[in-house]
Amino acid sequence: MREALAQVRQDLGGGAVILGTREVRRRRLFGLGTRELIEVTAANSQTEAPAAAPSVPVMKMASSTFTSTGSVLPGALHAQFGEQLSRLHAMVEDLSKQGRIDHLLPELPSELVPIYAQLLEAEVPEVLARRLVREVAERLEPDEAARPEAVRDALRAAVESCISIAPPIGAVPGARRVVALVGPTGVGKTTTVAKLAANFKLAQGFRPGLVTVDTYRIAAVEQLRIYAEIISLPLAVANAPGEMTRAVEELGDVDLVLIDTAGRSPRDEVKIRELADFLAAAQPDEVHLVLSAVAGERSLRSAVERFAHVKADRLILTKLDEADGLGGVLALLGQADRPVSYLTTGQAVPDDIEPADRRRLARLILGDEVVA
Repeated sequence: MREALAQVRQDLGGGAVILGTREVRRRRLFGLGTRELIEVTAANSQTEAPAAAPSVPVMKMASSTFTSTGSVLPGALHAQFGEQLSRLHAMVEDLSKQGRIDHLLPELPSELVPIYAQLLEAEVPEVLARRLVREVAERLEPDEAARPEAVRDALRAAVESCISIAPPIGAVPGARRVVALVGPTGVGKTTTVAKLAANFKLAQGFRPGLVTVDTYRIAAVEQLRIYAEIISLPLAVANAPGEMTRAVEELGDVDLVLIDTAGRSPRDEVKIRELADFLAAAQPDEVHLVLSAVAGERSLRSAVERFAHVKADRLILTKLDEADGLGGVLALLGQADRPVSYLTTGQAVPDDIEPADRRRLARLILGDEVVA
């Protein structure tokens, strides 16, 4: 779309009016499959001879083309398109300058073009952005599309519908509950364990205990030990699955056992199976998969798929303060069948953690709120 619009501006000038856009398929040479094209039809009233631009390659398998007409439009045709086409042209021109729109949905109401661009700006995948905009269009009454606040509310509702929320960890005094945190390397599991433990003890008055099986990372045990000493919590270490039962019992009379596990690459199936053996021995009541909001959609989805072997049933999203955009997170939540339990928004222990809230997460994804 950007290259086709550039051809329109080059041949017809900045005053050209966009009459329409559509996707077309053309058969390749010798009939070897088809290629996708974006066709833009434009016109102005200054030239008298029709002009056409050649197809321009877009990425590997696509081309863009446009058809322009230079003849003066009849008055009836001007009346038919009128202000609506001028407004659509201005919007497309603005979006093409931003370089954030790959192709315009032909059926997209002009009033919804800005939110489509906003979703792309938030790094929401294009397929999901289309789906959300269509859902917004379905939610709106005919007279609401021109009201920005109504469009905004409908967009938030559409995003919230993609998000499933789990309740916070439910500790009960005198009834020991076992919760494990798993996830890829570098997502902040140990810090998150410390935040949870500190909040349960200092803010809620529970008696938590810590178990670590992260004996692979240099100084990992020592890091958790320092946290445990600061908060005055018992800590046990399990070097093998057979030691898990002993480690949990070693904590004594606690209300909550938090298990910190070693980070695993989603591609390392051997290590993930080993982690599954540790958890099978611990028999946790909850397994939270910790994921960094900085990661892209593909990495997030891969982690969810690979860590399914350890039966993770909830998600914790970390490093929201470091993410430029949360579109990949939204794409994951729209497809994963696991709810979000906690969000972390910084490194401070115990402050930068909060129970997940659907409305807040939607506003963060859309940029209506910022991480304080």
